[in-house]
Amino acid sequence: MASPMASPMAQQVVVVSVSRTPLTRALRGASSAPYTASLISCVTADLLGRCALPAEADWAAVLDDVAVGNVMAGPGGGVAARIGVAAGIRQAAAGCSGDVAAPTLDPLKVPLKMVSRQCASGLQAAVDVACSIRAGLTSCGLALGVESMSYHPMEDFGKAPHVDEEHDGLPLANDGLPDEAYDDDPASNPEALHSSSNDAVMTPMGATSDFVAKEYGIKREEQDAFAAASHRKAAEAWEKGLFDYELCEAGSSPPPPAPTESRPYPDNGIRPSTTAASLKSLKPAFAAEGSTTAGNSSQLTDGCAGLLLMSRSLASSLSLPVLATFVSFAAAGVPPRLMGVGPVAAVPKALSLASLSVPDVDLWEVNEAFASQSLRCVSALGLPPEKVNVNGGAIALGHPLGCTGARQVVTLVSELGRRGGGVGVTTMCVGTGMGCAAVWKVERREEEGGASSKL
Repeated sequence: MASPMASPMAQQVVVVSVSRTPLTRALRGASSAPYTASLISCVTADLLGRCALPAEADWAAVLDDVAVGNVMAGPGGGVAARIGVAAGIRQAAAGCSGDVAAPTLDPLKVPLKMVSRQCASGLQAAVDVACSIRAGLTSCGLALGVESMSYHPMEDFGKAPHVDEEHDGLPLANDGLPDEAYDDDPASNPEALHSSSNDAVMTPMGATSDFVAKEYGIKREEQDAFAAASHRKAAEAWEKGLFDYELCEAGSSPPPPAPTESRPYPDNGIRPSTTAASLKSLKPAFAAEGSTTAGNSSQLTDGCAGLLLMSRSLASSLSLPVLATFVSFAAAGVPPRLMGVGPVAAVPKALSLASLSVPDVDLWEVNEAFASQSLRCVSALGLPPEKVNVNGGAIALGHPLGCTGARQVVTLVSELGRRGGGVGVTTMCVGTGMGCAAVWKVERREEEGGASSKL
């Protein structure tokens, strides 16, 4: 099948700005429980603030659309996103000088949509924006991924909204309601109760990790060693200042001070003292005989990340630097009980669309939902371990569900740029039995001078 990426009519899609908030432990982060709108406004303002527009230009006019990936917030998430993006545009217009001037146009003239593909929501938001630009429907879009797991804990996931009979039976937002407000969930559907396939789709995420470990013979010791390495790599990255560029306002503010004994890393789930030996004492988290623990699983986290994407022609006309190029994307379905192996199905499809193979890829960002599934994906795909999650992953940094897919791209683009360019892949497993993968390219410095490239 011919690759749509090669179509001469397709607009080339480039990334001109990336940003993210620190990733903070849910309910115990730096601000305890950051509001979704606050997370979004921070990233939006920083993304736009890093790009100097001509004096006569206005972001409220340049932006054609905004896509926000989110999993847990439900209908209320769209309201928070709308408020956050508008606030971010206004902050970007004010600029670093502190000028309170508002944008010429109303920021609410910029449309917005919410996107959900479980743990790939942030990536899907970026892909939706990219595909719209490639098709010529838009020229510029903002892609964000956000999750405040402090306000939307995992135990609320999948519960139906409470219906208030006094208000014409309309569902109310889940935000702030006590547990007893929920009187329904997917398991109450008779069709779901009497269907083995539907039952498999509802397999708890932790249980899928144990199923993967058992199916592929992944030992507890291997999982703990993988988890410890994630913390070590993330801690080393912070100590070297490798994450400084990614954080909100990094383009205009000095980098955060180095961590100390009393001050944790800005991504405060990182535990540099973690070792495989220290993780050995943790009990199984989901099944008595299982090997998945709190220590070799991703953390519950709050955070937001984003990308500003444009057609190459628009970026050129605005004299904006190109950080990366979007190349391809693929999604694939897998057995829900083995949800974690989703990347094994999605990555080959994404590489095929880009006419690439595993050896052509310089860096991989494989989401660490669980150590078990990460190990299986690395092994089954034949990935060189030294190219995978070089600055740590979700076991150390955390996994704010809707944010992670965008955060991976931010980290990948930043690291490839630091290394002088190359090809990278972001991939993750997706709840209910899926995998997603995307290919990105940062121009090598020699290519900028005219050398040829496989892409």
